[in-house]
Amino acid sequence: MGKTQASGTKAEEKVKEVLDELNLYSESAHSQAHRDFRNIGHIGLDIEVKKSDKGIIKCNDTRPPEDVFYIVFLYQSSTKKSKNKPCIWFGTGDEICSGKMDTDVHEEQLIVELDEARKKYLAAAKKFNSETRSNLRTYPRNNWSVNCTGLSGKIELDLEQ
Repeated sequence: MGKTQASGTKAEEKVKEVLDELNLYSESAHSQAHRDFRNIGHIGLDIEVKKSDKGIIKCNDTRPPEDVFYIVFLYQSSTKKSKNKPCIWFGTGDEICSGKMDTDVHEEQLIVELDEARKKYLAAAKKFNSETRSNLRTYPRNNWSVNCTGLSGKIELDLEQ
């Protein structure tokens, strides 16, 4: 497991501890699956836990859905250039993207164009995968990321506690 995944797992473990302390039911997703905790408290609430050292979180092939609640741990380095203290942010997929999905026509058009391009590259990847004689395989996928440095409502963390 890489350093990013290991540190992300620690953040997920902390959230799991809190859910357990509150005696809240939750279903855990398998590694690399979207929605780390599902159906919390049997009410259909899903939580995705993200962690970043540089303020950018990776969502891979899933754009943050509006119905998922995000917990983002931001451990930005405290250097002379950066006065950012470690903090945590809570919000929905819409809030993390700074707007409603259904109101951004440009984003909808981008998704359509990306899907068309992905289909084209998928055909090329399938051809490569079927014709290659090596163990190497490829698959095109979206890679969404979110810059969380400007999110409002972040809560500073006291790492001494």
